[in-house]
Amino acid sequence: MADEKLYFMIRDALAAFLKFNNRMEVSGTENIPSGGALVCPNHTNYSDPFFLGAAVEDRVMHFLAWHGIAEMPLVGPLFSRIGTMHPIHESYGVAEDKNEVREKLDTLRDLLKSGELCVIFPEGTIKHWIRPGGDELDEFKPGATRLAAQAGVPILPVAMTGTRWVVANIINYHDWGGPDKGFWIPSALPVKVRVRIGKPFRVDPAAADDREVNVRESERLRDVISDMLDEMRGRKR
Repeated sequence: MADEKLYFMIRDALAAFLKFNNRMEVSGTENIPSGGALVCPNHTNYSDPFFLGAAVEDRVMHFLAWHGIAEMPLVGPLFSRIGTMHPIHESYGVAEDKNEVREKLDTLRDLLKSGELCVIFPEGTIKHWIRPGGDELDEFKPGATRLAAQAGVPILPVAMTGTRWVVANIINYHDWGGPDKGFWIPSALPVKVRVRIGKPFRVDPAAADDREVNVRESERLRDVISDMLDEMRGRKR
């Protein structure tokens, strides 16, 4: 059970700071449905969940999250108390325990069916800050579209720009066989961040158990978010 009072207290304080410090602009909030929906944003930075949470004003969101956030000092215990983070152990977007993932997805499916907003980042992980192509979309994993089909809820696509530069993920020791941990450096200067919430759409119900259909629907979701990002960046396709 989520502590909604604490959730909104933290959200409001965070939103005020991000809108001031990062000149955060939010558009498309009118597209947020009143019932259950699976929110699917692009993912370029560890700060993405915080900007997304700040962008949605009057709905509690449940996040399928990287276990490292739950282990952070102060932040981890706070999220645990709020009850809206559902961490899984993974490395570079690859789950370490499939049973754990199945359990967390079952929880999210129940929440979606009960009318809640849940969040999955379809890329599964982020690129390192110093690597080329950090702003480009990775391949989408099919779990998000499958979950939406199983729960019978629409997908709410979200595109975010600017977050890549908020916290620099300088190094990850996993590259050299070490633990999956690194260090982050906050940006020295405020970075402008934009969050655009797209129109919800429903996936083919067959995506719930047909792999071929699910892969196609996942590619469709990627195309939707890619088009949103291109429009935000002034690109022509």
